[in-house]
Amino acid sequence: MITDIGRGAAYLAQGFSLVRRPGIRRYVLIPLGINILLFGGFIWWGYSQFQPLVQWLLDWVPSWLGFLEWLIWAVITSMTAVIVFFTFTPIANVIAAPFNAIMSEKLEEMLTGHKVNSGISLGQLIVDSIKSQLGKLVYITVWSIGLFLVGFIPVINLVSPFLWFVFGAWLLTLEYMDYPMGNHDQTFQQQKDHLKKRNGLALGFGGMVMALTSIPVVNFIVIPVAVAGATLMYVRELAPQTSSGSRELQTRDVGSEIEIPD
Repeated sequence: MITDIGRGAAYLAQGFSLVRRPGIRRYVLIPLGINILLFGGFIWWGYSQFQPLVQWLLDWVPSWLGFLEWLIWAVITSMTAVIVFFTFTPIANVIAAPFNAIMSEKLEEMLTGHKVNSGISLGQLIVDSIKSQLGKLVYITVWSIGLFLVGFIPVINLVSPFLWFVFGAWLLTLEYMDYPMGNHDQTFQQQKDHLKKRNGLALGFGGMVMALTSIPVVNFIVIPVAVAGATLMYVRELAPQTSSGSRELQTRDVGSEIEIPD
């Protein structure tokens, strides 16, 4: 299991080189641009709404305490940053879902030299991707409530932080493995059952995604990188096996580099 954890984390690292491949960048830049505009506008709107609130608070502060203005603004800015951080990933994933599904498909074709025969039209692929993202939001909400309640149980609540970490890593793996596995018509339940058999791989990959997602600014680029890493992990580790026991999908390796056919 320890080996699998390390392997899972390494796949995310390889995603950084994959997203720079020609023909893939467009699927990174378009949703990235949309999200930057969306959250830039959200921050601007929040600032414009909080400004009257700050002024109202300052009206109650004596003039000799006017120096507290910077403190009030610091608190408001921190609150805004926290809200943006915790809302960014779920919303950004919904926006990027159609692009991520197509990017995963194109990456798999580059990695293997074979077409992804999902039998699903582009329109249906987009609809299914968005529905899958919304379904996972419900899944996250239900389990999060359960773990939150565990935090109030004496003794058991001592392991609550560890449970949150494991759950977060598991969810992030489900989030990004949905793209390559969904392209092969695997349902959400099938994906969960499949990944449970390689829980070390899932924990390593999801844990690394969680670590990078917690870094401001870096979290903007983590989404496409994680999709690329998940696609590579699917091809090498999780694709169905043939009767001889080998993977149906294989990447072509040259040393430690990934050879992607033109």
